[in-house]
Amino acid sequence: MARVLAPLLWLIVPLVVQAQNPTEPTINATLTGTVIDSKTKETLIGATVKIQGTTNGASTDRDGKFRLVTGQKYPFTLLVNFVGYKQSEIVVTQSQITVALVEDNNPLDDVVVVGYGTQKKINLTGSLAIVDAKTLANRPITNATQALQNVPGVFTNQTKGRPGADAATIRIRGAGTLNNNNPLVLVDGIEYPLGDVNPNDIESVTVLKDAASAAIYGNRAANGVILVKTKTGKNGKFSIDYNFYAGSQKATQFPDVVTNTVDYMIGKNRALANEGKPAESSEALINEFRTGTDPYIYPNTNWFDIMFRNAAIQEHNLRISGGTEKTAFSISLGYLDQDGILIASSGKRYSLNTNVSSEITKRLKVGASLTANFWNSKESAYSADDGNGEGGLMGLTYRGLPFQTAYAQDGTYADQWIRVPGHNFFRNTVALANEGFNKNNQYRTLANVFLEYQLPFNIRYKTTLGANLLYGINKYSYPAINLTNPKTGAITPIGNTPARGVRQISQNNINITNFHTLNWEGALNQHHFGALAGFSLERFDDGNFSAYNEGYLGNDLTELNAGSTSPQVTGTGGASRLQSYFGRFNYNYNEKYLFEANFRYDGSSRFAKDKRWGFFPSFSAGWRASEEDFIKDLNIFSNLKVRASYGKLGNQNVSLFSYVDAIALGQNYNFNGTIVSGAAITQLSDPNITWETTTMSDIGLEGSLFKGKLTFELDWFDKQTSKILRQISVPGQVGNLAGPVKNIGAVNNRGFEVTVGFKDAVNDFRYNLDANLTYVKNKVTNVNGQKYYSGNTIIQEGSAIDSFYGLQAEGIFQTADEVKAHAFQNAGTVPGDLKYKDVDGNGVIDNNDRVVIGNSIPKFVYGFSGGFGYQRWDFSFIFQGLQDVDTYLSGNLAQPFKNGAGVTKNWLSDSWTPTNTGASLPRLTTSNGYPQNFQTSSFWVRDASYLRLKNVQISYSFPSKWLSKAGIDVLKVFVNAQNYLTFSNFKFSDPERNLTRADLIEYPNAKTISAGLNVSFK
Repeated sequence: MARVLAPLLWLIVPLVVQAQNPTEPTINATLTGTVIDSKTKETLIGATVKIQGTTNGASTDRDGKFRLVTGQKYPFTLLVNFVGYKQSEIVVTQSQITVALVEDNNPLDDVVVVGYGTQKKINLTGSLAIVDAKTLANRPITNATQALQNVPGVFTNQTKGRPGADAATIRIRGAGTLNNNNPLVLVDGIEYPLGDVNPNDIESVTVLKDAASAAIYGNRAANGVILVKTKTGKNGKFSIDYNFYAGSQKATQFPDVVTNTVDYMIGKNRALANEGKPAESSEALINEFRTGTDPYIYPNTNWFDIMFRNAAIQEHNLRISGGTEKTAFSISLGYLDQDGILIASSGKRYSLNTNVSSEITKRLKVGASLTANFWNSKESAYSADDGNGEGGLMGLTYRGLPFQTAYAQDGTYADQWIRVPGHNFFRNTVALANEGFNKNNQYRTLANVFLEYQLPFNIRYKTTLGANLLYGINKYSYPAINLTNPKTGAITPIGNTPARGVRQISQNNINITNFHTLNWEGALNQHHFGALAGFSLERFDDGNFSAYNEGYLGNDLTELNAGSTSPQVTGTGGASRLQSYFGRFNYNYNEKYLFEANFRYDGSSRFAKDKRWGFFPSFSAGWRASEEDFIKDLNIFSNLKVRASYGKLGNQNVSLFSYVDAIALGQNYNFNGTIVSGAAITQLSDPNITWETTTMSDIGLEGSLFKGKLTFELDWFDKQTSKILRQISVPGQVGNLAGPVKNIGAVNNRGFEVTVGFKDAVNDFRYNLDANLTYVKNKVTNVNGQKYYSGNTIIQEGSAIDSFYGLQAEGIFQTADEVKAHAFQNAGTVPGDLKYKDVDGNGVIDNNDRVVIGNSIPKFVYGFSGGFGYQRWDFSFIFQGLQDVDTYLSGNLAQPFKNGAGVTKNWLSDSWTPTNTGASLPRLTTSNGYPQNFQTSSFWVRDASYLRLKNVQISYSFPSKWLSKAGIDVLKVFVNAQNYLTFSNFKFSDPERNLTRADLIEYPNAKTISAGLNVSFK
């Protein structure tokens, strides 16, 4: 009997045990569950679920659910992750669970991009700023340089809205050199223009502002470094994302110009009378315009209304990304279609971004990426704002007069029937805009491959090879145009424009980069170490070719070989090399005491052989006081860190071969009365020129309070640039040669940055507010005693770079006695003229009385941003501002009747007369006919400070329970306004302008209203 019962017992006991312990299923049991947001209870799509210690995992579907064959016995630990949420570790004891993830609001755990790697934000000892994809989302940004608006320590100045050429100027902590102040931009580790990256492809932008963070880039880091990381795929997650917006653009601001012909004629006659000159327009002509009814013969034209329009803009972006456990990929396509606000101008951008990475083995990882950008833009052959004739179409538009019109009665282009000084020829801007073309096709790509191998002793080797390629063709077709006199019907060719012809310019640049790094990390108890060593080679080759031809039989013939006369060919090329060794050492004790050292040893072919190498080190340290027990006991600070840094950076931006006596062609000689071709040295050189060097110190304090709700960051910096390269003057007795470029200059930028942020949530309502302020004092400390004049500006010791320089105005003369008692200005000075200060006290106003009268570099750059959200609604805004900065205008319309141009309304209503002595402007004259009042003086310096609403956005996210039935994971709709609100005392045009440019011929900025949507499938 026992032999029979024993086997039965072996079968029955497990069944009884299983009945008594229902939570212990078989090994291949299935686990199902749902992942939700702990606060909103919304399901999370694409969350990663993985069993700890294994590779077994799954992702949640469009309903936030997952199903997983565990292969485990209870209990086991499940790891649940989702972007933007804290990881959750769940001990599983049953077959069905719900996991609630908590949003991760602790930025200290963030990993940020730094030179040749990444670091935890809490361990950083340098000063940097970060812009993430969320900040850029859905904004109608047409150029990625605009993404750095409202970044602490960064002055971003977008001066134009020209399609394909609307990049912003970026300055990091002031202007440190008298040469090129542009920062170094690296995209995925390779030098590449920021403006040629589709903003939708950007995952993050890191701005390295001090020597501690930037020294590892050595000779090109003096102006700051911008690191761009493009979006990549995620392991184990497949998604399709589509973003779209469409909108309308219009110019931000134009001068308030006189558009009534009679008012213009009377005003011009008054100006000439004040100069003692006869009237330009007779009373009969004025009366003819008063009574005339034909709008073609007697127009009152506003050329800004004719030449500018409300222009459409639309953008589409599609991204497909995903991967397996070991391979991730991403591919995106972008299309931007932008009509210009100037008529007959437009631009289209086609972009591609693709990358793939794969773990071939546990030690070997490889990857490749491709970023490509193709711009196709078109505008008039007479160009928008180039120095072409009177400044291209913009310059001619600012010279347009109200008695001129665009079209004659029969629809042909109109000529003017009145000739006035400055307008002996009428260059009809509508005709010039519509006929002929300037087509610019530019293709730029960045190809990047890497290999990463894990060596013994936790050493990781990585090599990267990148190629930055540019190919562009710029083609001009100059047409022949006839104009019709609207009064007589006479037809004449348009005057004073280029002859009918074709010009074609090609450009090609190839930059090859190869770098190798060894990276090691280790720990001994609470001591953590990190080290990086690297080597790089970079090669830069560029060239351009230009050809021109005339003698075309018609405007439709636009190929070079269709012309028959005046062929011209030119071309240039250049090459330079850069070889570098670099390294970094990190140490921290228990993430409390921090130290970092960086160096770079650069050799550049731009200098003579014995001057090519430069060493650029930096040192920084930090103390996380919040990790001390006496700070923890206060229970106030989530983080409190003090940091300091010191280092040297370089700048190699000098023209090639500046260290040798270059021979210039075209220096012809006369031999026995015969002119023969020749060459000669026309400029001296200094073979000892070398790097510009920037020494920077930084002291920072950063922290967060109230569980991270309130954050702050303070920085004081001192940036001293020495050995600045600048051409000097030499006496004419040495052979009438241009002076050499020498290391003579020094510039100091000293200032501080303050950043404060607060965010919180109350039930379904959430809000955040961030503000930043940067103060920079710029000062030229040495130019070897020389002074450099350029138009209205000066560079001299003791002043800021490009300070405005002129006479000091003291008001307007009111009486003849006041004129007589004052220092002598001009024999024709009368009441109503400007009064200038006699600075040197010699009784005569002359050039010796000139002083610094304004500052073109803003002392204060500030901004603030914020947002509010309720349930699925979100509202956000970004403001940017400048303070204590000036500009100076002296071009057409800025001064009355200049060069035959028109006049703004304030000159007719608010200029000085004997009965209007309290006027804000001097007596009305033409600026060319009576230049005394229009000398460069403080009277015409304009305050260019402003505060601008760069973007405001409202969005709504549809609930997932509505979308899951349609197979959609995310659907958001939004409305944007860009540049729609500006506060400024500068009313003449847009205050966000090239501050040293005296004219107004730049393509205007645009303000945009747009609406769009985001759709995701996962």
